[in-house]
Amino acid sequence: MNTQDHFDYIIAGSGCAGLSLAHHLIQTPLREKKILLIDKVDKVTNDRTWCFWEKEVNPFEEIVHKTWENMHFHGNGFSKLLDLSPYQYKMIRGIDFYRFVQEKVAACKNLKILQGHIQKAENTPEGAKVIVDGKTFTSEWIFNSIFSQREVAHDAHYYHLLQHFKGWVVQTEQAIFQPDKATLMDFRIKQYNDTRFIYVLPTDEHTALVEYTAFSPDLLESAVYDRELKDYLHNFLKIGNYKILHEEFGVIPMTNQPFQTKQGKHIVNIGTAGGQTKPSTGYTFTRIQKQTMQIVHNLLHEKVAVTEKVSSNSRFWWYDSILLNVLLKNRCSGKKIFTRLFKFNNASVVLEFLDEQTNIFQELRITNTMPHIPFLKATADVLIGG
Repeated sequence: MNTQDHFDYIIAGSGCAGLSLAHHLIQTPLREKKILLIDKVDKVTNDRTWCFWEKEVNPFEEIVHKTWENMHFHGNGFSKLLDLSPYQYKMIRGIDFYRFVQEKVAACKNLKILQGHIQKAENTPEGAKVIVDGKTFTSEWIFNSIFSQREVAHDAHYYHLLQHFKGWVVQTEQAIFQPDKATLMDFRIKQYNDTRFIYVLPTDEHTALVEYTAFSPDLLESAVYDRELKDYLHNFLKIGNYKILHEEFGVIPMTNQPFQTKQGKHIVNIGTAGGQTKPSTGYTFTRIQKQTMQIVHNLLHEKVAVTEKVSSNSRFWWYDSILLNVLLKNRCSGKKIFTRLFKFNNASVVLEFLDEQTNIFQELRITNTMPHIPFLKATADVLIGG
C-alpha cells in the first residue's frame, strides 16, 4: 500500500458530524495526524438549518445566525410566550457552518479533502480500509457519518416514526415579524391524525424561516407541505405578499431502536448514523458536539476512539420509548401532549428534560403532567416489548 494512501484517521461524510469531528480534531495536537475527509459532494449550498438550545457558548458561536430568549407556544387552547432563561435558542445556517469549518480545514496541512463515492468500508487486521471510486485508502480509524433511511433495518420490537419538514425563508414588504420573539411550536394547524406544527424563526422584521413539521410513519406528498405553508402564512401570519428566498427539506429518524455505534473494531459511527439523534425530538446538533469532542478526548488520552454507547437501559431511553409508543399508536395527540408539557411545566425545565439533564424528581413532576391513561398503557407496552 502506498504510504500516501494511508491515513491516521478517515472521516466518511462532510455533513454536521463529519465536519464537527474534523473541526475538533484540528483544534488539538491531533492536527499533526494525517486525516482524510471524504464526501461525494462539495458542501457549498445552504441546504439545512440547525437549531438548538444551550446555556453556554459553543465552539461555533461566531457563526450563530440568530438567538432568541423568548419563544411563543400555541397549543390545545393554550398560548404562551415562553421565557427560556437561562437557555437561549440558537440558529446556525448550513452554509455558514460549512464555510466556517472548511476554511479551518483548508489551513490544516495534514488534512486532505477527497470528493468521491464511498463504495465500501471494512475492518482489516491492521485497522480499516475504505474504497472510494475504486481506489483503496487505509487508516487506523474510520469515522462514518453517512446515514441513509433506506439502510435502517426496522426491528419490529422497536417504534419507528419520521420527523419530516419543509421550510421557507420568506421576505415580506411590510414589517411583519418580531425579531426577538420566535415561535417554537404552533399546533393550531390541522393535525390530520398526526403530530403537526409550524415553527417561525424571524431574523429581522421582514424575514423569517417558516417551517412545517410532521411526526408520522410516512412522508407526505410534496404539494402538501407547500399547501400547508401557504395556508399558515395567509391564515395565521396574515401575509399576502412575500418572496421565498430559500427552501429546505429534511427527514429525521425518530426511533428507540439502538443504532450501531461501532462496525467492528476500527469503524466508528458518528452523528445520526451513530445514534446521536434524540428519538423523541429529532434534535441532533448539540449531541453531535458532545460525541465528537468525546472521541477527540479519547484519542488524545486513551489512544482509542471509544464512544459512549446509546444505552437501552437509561431512563431517558424509556421516556423516549413511551412517547413514541403513545404517538405511533395514537393513544393521545402530540398536540395535547406538548400543550400539557409547556402549560404545566417551566419552559427551562422542559428544555433541561429534553437535554437529559434533569434529576428523577423533576422527571416525576413532568411525567405527572402527562395524560395518565395513555402513558400508563404505553409504559406497559414498552415493558413487555409490545
